[in-house]
Amino acid sequence: MKPAPASYSSVPDLRIRWAPLRGRLLNLLVSPGDVFAEVIATRHAPANWLLPILLNCFAAIVLWSAAADCSSSAGWTKAEASSAHSSASLSAAAHPAGARLAGAVAIVVITFAGTFWSALVMWLIGRLCLRTHCSFPKAVEIAGLTTVILVLETVVTLLLVLATDDGSARPALSLLVGKFNPVSKAHQALAAMNLFHLWMAAVLSIGLAKLSEVSVGQAAVWVFGYWIVLRVALIGLA
Repeated sequence: MKPAPASYSSVPDLRIRWAPLRGRLLNLLVSPGDVFAEVIATRHAPANWLLPILLNCFAAIVLWSAAADCSSSAGWTKAEASSAHSSASLSAAAHPAGARLAGAVAIVVITFAGTFWSALVMWLIGRLCLRTHCSFPKAVEIAGLTTVILVLETVVTLLLVLATDDGSARPALSLLVGKFNPVSKAHQALAAMNLFHLWMAAVLSIGLAKLSEVSVGQAAVWVFGYWIVLRVALIGLA
């Protein structure tokens, strides 16, 4: 009589070791629920969050450097003051000699910190608001995988800046107002409606639903609620 096959919990997960992460990242863009279900069902794999974050850092550094070179534009650096890469861009304007290294370090630190913050918020929502038991390491994997959307945002943003010759151009509703006025609260509100950020919030809602075993609607209420409160607070403090 043959022994019963071992379960996932008793043997190493070969899919995490050998399955191409590239395929998982591409599938995340079209079928995030399936990707998250697989990630949650298998053993913890740091590559699920580390490699996407490093890819995001690399893309941000390369594209920021390209923008700094081809724009020599104050418009780009001023626009970046309200983004995740603001400190690096302002450093480029003030200290050209050390801008590359300072900017790269700032981008890496901000990207890693932002990803772990997203994971912490998602984990806290699951534990405190949805009253479910969820794993923080799995929340980190989900948040890390989702950063692939930010890579696409970085590429699209640079293309918009180069196409419009406007450093404030973003894939957001602020494109509809023409020349962006950073002092205007209305323009800031339109800029906050970034299509990629909305997409990312929707994907994180799916990830939280899978992680907490609740409906996507329940998870989305809390994720988008947090997203709206954060944007309103940032606009108010600007």
